[in-house]
Amino acid sequence: MNRRKARPRNNKKDASYFDPRYLRQEVMLATAALVVCLFLAAGVVERVVKDLGSPYVAAVISAVLVDLANDDRTELALPELKVNPVLVAAAQAKADDMAAKSYFSHTSPEGYNSWHWFKEAGYDYHYAGENLAVNFSDSSDVQEAWMASPTHRENIVNLRYSEIGIATAVGMYKGKEAVFAVQMFGRPKTEIEGARAFVTVVNNPRESAVAENSEVLGEAAVVEPVQVDDDGDAVVIIEKEKIPWWGYLVAQPKETLRYAYYIIGLLILAALFLDVEWEVHKHHLRHAMKAGILLATMSALFVVADWVFFAEPILALGTMFGL
Repeated sequence: MNRRKARPRNNKKDASYFDPRYLRQEVMLATAALVVCLFLAAGVVERVVKDLGSPYVAAVISAVLVDLANDDRTELALPELKVNPVLVAAAQAKADDMAAKSYFSHTSPEGYNSWHWFKEAGYDYHYAGENLAVNFSDSSDVQEAWMASPTHRENIVNLRYSEIGIATAVGMYKGKEAVFAVQMFGRPKTEIEGARAFVTVVNNPRESAVAENSEVLGEAAVVEPVQVDDDGDAVVIIEKEKIPWWGYLVAQPKETLRYAYYIIGLLILAALFLDVEWEVHKHHLRHAMKAGILLATMSALFVVADWVFFAEPILALGTMFGL
């Protein structure tokens, strides 16, 4: 009998067959779901920023703004500004007034200028300045806008200032709900007088004994952070070291979304290159197109978020004053 020889099985896969190791269909779907969830989360966080019902959340956002301002000063080898609760109270009063009366200016409808709020809070200044912003939604955007404006930048990096106070309030601006941000700077008279007293002591050693026992030795009065009362009217101060981990996420939703998308995009590209093993063939194109569509979707969602969620901050001309 003639027996046909069995053909050896070809264990090699078809050249057109492509079995990704990393970007499998379930991974792509999970990544797409994560991208959409991050987009929606950014919108929710932006809503939280506008709904500043909690004094603690508002204080966290203000603390992040202070940290960003001090970062810019540190880059220029300038000393950091210290948060003064009296300045915070003055900034809060100004922010609340703008929010309640729907105006955006250094001068109120009644004619009160910036210095009115310093005096009302009891801040006796030698130098003082004020920056304003409205349509606040992301701390980094506001800080970058202030630094891009010559007058606002001059306040932030001014060597004459030693203290800062920042506050926010929600109100209506041009028919839309908006967040008002007030940034106040100052150097108290006691600090200047103290410096002069120190110079006098150095120049007149005989007066040193009297000066050491004097109450005017050069140190500005330090006020302890105020706790929130039951009505939520008191000022809350949060130091840099005590900013919670979620504070920067809440204060910078746009920046967080941007970097999250950057990381996801880089991971997608890395997985794609590892899957194709650095050799691009025709059967890889379909898979590459899926990755490309996902990257394009992320870019489109970020543009939509920037347009829908994050308004461009509006600034008022920065002001400063010295005695």
